[in-house]
Amino acid sequence: MRGWKDLGLVDTIYEEEYELSSSSSPSLSPSMSSPPLHTPLNSRVESWSLATGRKTDVLIYVQGTCFHLHKDPLISKSSYLKRQLTELSEITLPLNITSETFALVADFCYGANVVLTPFNVVALRTAAELLGMTKVKTKRDENLKQITETYFRRLIATNRELTLIVFRSCLRFLPEAETAAFLLSRCIEALDLTGEGDEMDRVLDDIIGLRADEFEIVAEAMQSRFTSHNFLYRIIDLYFQQHNGKMTEEQKTYICNFIDCDKLSPQFLIQAVQNPILPLRFVVRAMLIEQLNTRRAIFTTSAAASTNQQYTRQHHNQEVAITLGSILQRDAMAREAAQLKAEMNSTSSRIESLEKELAVMKKLLQRSEKERNTLVMEKKTLQQLEKEGRNIMESSRSASFHYGLRDSNKIDRGERGSSSFAGFRLGVRGEKNGGSSLSNLDHEESASNYKKNIGMGFINRLKSTLWVSKSASSKCHRNSKFSSSNEDASELEDENEDVIVAKEG
Repeated sequence: MRGWKDLGLVDTIYEEEYELSSSSSPSLSPSMSSPPLHTPLNSRVESWSLATGRKTDVLIYVQGTCFHLHKDPLISKSSYLKRQLTELSEITLPLNITSETFALVADFCYGANVVLTPFNVVALRTAAELLGMTKVKTKRDENLKQITETYFRRLIATNRELTLIVFRSCLRFLPEAETAAFLLSRCIEALDLTGEGDEMDRVLDDIIGLRADEFEIVAEAMQSRFTSHNFLYRIIDLYFQQHNGKMTEEQKTYICNFIDCDKLSPQFLIQAVQNPILPLRFVVRAMLIEQLNTRRAIFTTSAAASTNQQYTRQHHNQEVAITLGSILQRDAMAREAAQLKAEMNSTSSRIESLEKELAVMKKLLQRSEKERNTLVMEKKTLQQLEKEGRNIMESSRSASFHYGLRDSNKIDRGERGSSSFAGFRLGVRGEKNGGSSLSNLDHEESASNYKKNIGMGFINRLKSTLWVSKSASSKCHRNSKFSSSNEDASELEDENEDVIVAKEG
C-alpha cells in the first residue's frame, strides 16, 4: 500500500495554484493552439522520441488545443483511443474532457505517476471512464480508474473538507457525466453518515440549486446507492419546495419514481401521505405501502401473541401447532400482500389514466377559452363598427335634413302662398273692379259683399298656406320653366276671379 506521500498531498498546493493561475488566464483563441513548450508532457514526448527514434505520429485536438503525440503509448492505455486511431492519425475528442485533464491523461500514458488532488480527481476519474482506461496488461500495473478510485475512497473516508471540495467538483460535470453523478452520490453518502448540521446544509443548498435535468441524474444515482431512501425523500421534498410552481406534474412524478416507498421508514411514509406538494400518484403509492406495512405489523403481532399462548402447552403439541399456524399465517400474509399489490397496480394505472384524461380536458378547456376570447374580441369589433356606422348615418341624415328644410322653406313664384298668388290681390282687384261695375248698386250691399269676399279670401289663403307647408318639399326641385308657367296660369286665374267677383257683385 502506498503512503500518504504517494497520494499527492504534498503537491496539492502546487496543483491548486496551477489551477487558479490557469483559470485566471485569458481564454483560448478560436484557432488551435499547442500546449506550452516547457511542460512535463512535452518533456516526456521528447524523451520518448529520443528513446525510440520515432517522431510524433498522431494529432489530437481537445477544446482548441492540439497535442502532437505518439500512437503506441496512447493505444496501450486507452481502448477508446485504440478504436479511434486505428485508421486515423488526426482526431478531435468530442468528450467532456478539458485540455488540462487530457494533458495529465497523456502524461500517464507515457508512464508518469499522475498527481491527484481533490480538485482533479473527479475530472480524471470521468476521463478514465470515457476513454476506457480500465484494463491492465499485468497484475502489477494499475489503470487510471483504479488509481483514482483508491484516492477517492481514502479522501472521503478521512477528510470532510476535502470531501466537500470533491462534491462541488462533481457538480461541474453534470448532467453529461454519469460517473460524476455516481461520485457525487458517494460524497453525499459519506457526508450523511457522519455529517454535521452546517456541512449538510451547504450540501443541500448546492443540490437544491441544480437544474431539473441535473437533479434527475443526482436522484437516480442516489437511488441505486442508498439502502434507505429517507435522505433522498428529504432532498426531493426540499427541491420541490424551492422550485414550487416552476415544475410540471410530469417532472415531479418522474423524480418521485426514484423513491422506493419500501425503503422509507414509517415516519417518512406518513409525511409523504400528508405532503401536498408531492404528485398524487406517489401519494397513493405511499398510502398503499403504509397500509401494507400496517397489516404486516398486525399479523406479526397476532402471530407472536398466539405463539406465546401456545408455548405454555405441551412441547410436542406446541411444535406441531406452531408449525401449522405459522404456515397458515404465512399463506394468509402472502395472499394479502398479493391482493394489496394488485390493488396498488390497478389504482396506479387508474390514476395514470385519470391524469391523462385530465391533461386532455385541460387542453380542451384552454382551446375553448382561447376560442371564447377570440369570439369576444370579434363581437367587440363588430359592435364598434356598428356604432361607427350608426354615427355616420346619423350625421348624414342630420346634414340632409338641414339641407332639405332650407330648400323646402322656399316658395316659388306663382304657387299658393306666394306674393304673386291671386288671392293676395283679390281684395285690391275686387275693390277696383267693384268701384267701376257697381256704381248703380246700393252702398250697403256692396259693403257686405266686400266683407264677405275678404273673409273667403282669408280662408282660402290660410288653406293654401297649410297645404304649401306639407307639399313644399316635393315641389322644391321644379325648374324655372315650370315656375314661369305657374305665374302665367296664376295671372289668368286672377283675371277669372276678378270677372267672377264682378258678376257676383
